[in-house]
Amino acid sequence: MEKYSHLFSPLKVGNMMLRNRIIAAPMGIIPSHKIPSSTNYGAMSAWDRSMGGSALVFLGNFVDLFSKYELDSTKEFINTAKQDGCKVGLEIGLFCQKRSPEGYAYGPSDGIHLTKVPMKKMSKEDMEEVIDDMVKQAISAKKIGFDCILLHFGHDSLHSQFLSPVWNKRTDEYGGTLENRGRYGKEALFAIRKAVGKDFPLIVRVSRQLIIPETFKEEDQLEWLKSIEDLADMVNVSVGMDCYGGTPDKYEANVHTASTIFIPHNYQKDFAKKVKENTRLLVCSVGGNENAQDGEYLIENGYVDAVMYGRSLLADPYWPRKLMEGLDDDIVPCIRCNNCYHVSTEHWNIQCSVNPRFRREDRMALQRPFKTKKKHVIVIGGGPAGMVAALAADEQGHKVTLIEKEKELGGLLHYASKGVYKEDLRRYYRYLVNKIEKSDINVLLNTTADRKLLKELNGDRLIIAIGSDSRKLNIEGNEEMMDVLYAIDHPEEIGNKVAIIGGGSTGAEFGLELADDKNKDITIVEMGDKLASNGNWFYQIGLRQTMEKYDNLHSLLNARAARIKDKKLTVEIDWNEISTEYDTIINAVGRVSKSEEAENLYGVIDDTITVGDAERPGAIIDAINIAYFVGRNS
Repeated sequence: MEKYSHLFSPLKVGNMMLRNRIIAAPMGIIPSHKIPSSTNYGAMSAWDRSMGGSALVFLGNFVDLFSKYELDSTKEFINTAKQDGCKVGLEIGLFCQKRSPEGYAYGPSDGIHLTKVPMKKMSKEDMEEVIDDMVKQAISAKKIGFDCILLHFGHDSLHSQFLSPVWNKRTDEYGGTLENRGRYGKEALFAIRKAVGKDFPLIVRVSRQLIIPETFKEEDQLEWLKSIEDLADMVNVSVGMDCYGGTPDKYEANVHTASTIFIPHNYQKDFAKKVKENTRLLVCSVGGNENAQDGEYLIENGYVDAVMYGRSLLADPYWPRKLMEGLDDDIVPCIRCNNCYHVSTEHWNIQCSVNPRFRREDRMALQRPFKTKKKHVIVIGGGPAGMVAALAADEQGHKVTLIEKEKELGGLLHYASKGVYKEDLRRYYRYLVNKIEKSDINVLLNTTADRKLLKELNGDRLIIAIGSDSRKLNIEGNEEMMDVLYAIDHPEEIGNKVAIIGGGSTGAEFGLELADDKNKDITIVEMGDKLASNGNWFYQIGLRQTMEKYDNLHSLLNARAARIKDKKLTVEIDWNEISTEYDTIINAVGRVSKSEEAENLYGVIDDTITVGDAERPGAIIDAINIAYFVGRNS
């Protein structure tokens, strides 16, 4: 991709590796009981945008995605977005949706709200309630499988309102000085960062200005961004104010958020460059970036690190993929008519002037010009995700090369399929290997894939499925522990009094296997309040019922391994320490992605995707479901 080498270069955001620098903006329509297309999946053209070659697609949060009966739909959206290698993010906004008992809108101070209704000053409890709700959403987003979060602190958010010296007339620690006016947004961001951990990517959307009388200075927003550069990974630069005026005919600021033809392309670039030059944050802009030329110009000239596209990926969701295939002339341009914006049309005619398939996916068959040629798909890693991806690509008629550094295929299935309870998994393992042997896939065993080999193979798509490593327990004496995978392969080296550190499904199942030997006494040490918390309810119940049959199998919950010395394990429970001597102490605390190894393989082949444990350690259900579609959609 020499012509757009900057736009199609990989980018790491936190611990998230993006295959290129094209980000699909969160766009959606407030749901109704009638959806024009069943492939809507909760966001505008989610299906098409996930298949079109963008690196990251966002879902706007218009409904309670994490309520009991929405969870399955939310997971399906994630799987849909990931089906061709996209990362998927969730937008969460710093908004207060409830009204006061008098019917007033809540805001920074008593006065007139942005919607032109009376505004009631938020109490500290009101403010904390909004943050608590955001934290719960963030934790759920990470748990269910979103790759990152976009925190909407721009437009009509509470951060924008508190930052405005016109709306914010408070005299407490949240009003007056710039530091005080920015305090609430910073507290919200700090709480979310603490909840999701330091490695989970957080992107913060801000408005450089609100373009209304109640606006703040661009310098104010820049100073606030300087203060949060250790809490966020990227800033998304927008402009304007949603919903200002209360009714669509008064939305004077919205036309700057979703620019019309009267506003030039790339109109965010100067402020974006200020942020890039004055903070350590990565920067992406949104609004007025309508084509690949815009994005390439912005990145090449140091304005931004990535570009977020909205309407152009509705006009033609497949333009990134078309560029990869050399089909530049086949790209449908966005004409910035804004008929896709539900506010603009007041819901009378939400369509795309140039893409009849938009929101009508069920009525209009999909024809993808990039599927016309046979590709060379290279898969690195012969575990379950790698084998499934290779088989799916082979079934589509592509030339497939599967590279495995060990002497046999299987990856973690080699270990996970061992044991008395694993008969069914062993059958699946044999099924995959047999399918590979009968296919046309070129399998390279005992081969380490590096950049040199990839260049020689000259592939069109690279699927990285190199799996994970055992997590190292960072405590004194950890060198005395035996890794659980080694223990599975060498049961003869395990003594009679055994401690297993980590009570996930691997540790719990291995404890069960060892308990069949009545001469052994096994204790599972788990930090959480239950064993196998990564398993579903039925699995957990079945596991517990089976474990209860063994008198020589015990568990310590809410327990933290503190140190090991001379075969003596010290465990901390409720701030009290218990020390016990064991013959063998086994490390089963989980897995970590081989992220650095995977990242080193990006940049050789433009179309590079990471799947399975190499992306995020998890259950086989996630690895295989995503890997299948990534292979199938090659």
